[in-house]
Amino acid sequence: VEMAENNAEITLKNKFEDKNSLLLELKDVLKMDKMPRKIECYDISNISGTNIVAGMCVMQNGIIKKNLSRTFKIKTVLEQDDPKCMQEVIIRRLKHSIENSEGGFGKLPDVIFADGGITQIRAIKQAISDVQKWINSELSGSVKLNIAVFGMVKDDTHSTRALIDEERNEIQISEKLMNLITNFQDQVHETAISYHRKLRDKEITKSE
Repeated sequence: VEMAENNAEITLKNKFEDKNSLLLELKDVLKMDKMPRKIECYDISNISGTNIVAGMCVMQNGIIKKNLSRTFKIKTVLEQDDPKCMQEVIIRRLKHSIENSEGGFGKLPDVIFADGGITQIRAIKQAISDVQKWINSELSGSVKLNIAVFGMVKDDTHSTRALIDEERNEIQISEKLMNLITNFQDQVHETAISYHRKLRDKEITKSE
């Protein structure tokens, strides 16, 4: 029993150190002034502008938390415009935490990753700016948003290729971190497309 306890402690310690080293690497390569403890990732899914939805996944302390995944049905965009859809989702999500910090979304993220390139990055940054203006106007500037934004881009085979910043610079990361980012991107894509399929299937099976 003592040997089993010791082995469990060693395994847990190694796992913690491994995740912590990935967070330190991420903090360094993203040039952040704080540890990226909470990272959220978003993806938009639709077919020809119908049943437009978004998926959100969360990584806390280097671990992807499937139970914290969320889905959104787009309300204000009536055509295929992924950047505008992304703006709507980010604004709704950030306002939710600001108005109810104890709600289901929890604390605000340190970093947001977008499934996509420069247009999605700029859409998210615009959404953050819009929410900050709302905070300054309605809440007397009681919250200062400090959320970094990066894109996750794919290659011709639809595999994760790199993280990029707003200047289209590709960020060099280790293989271990790349594997984690790839899993993160795959998870949010699956979350979004599963919700889209659910709505589509519901629509095609309902009667007049």
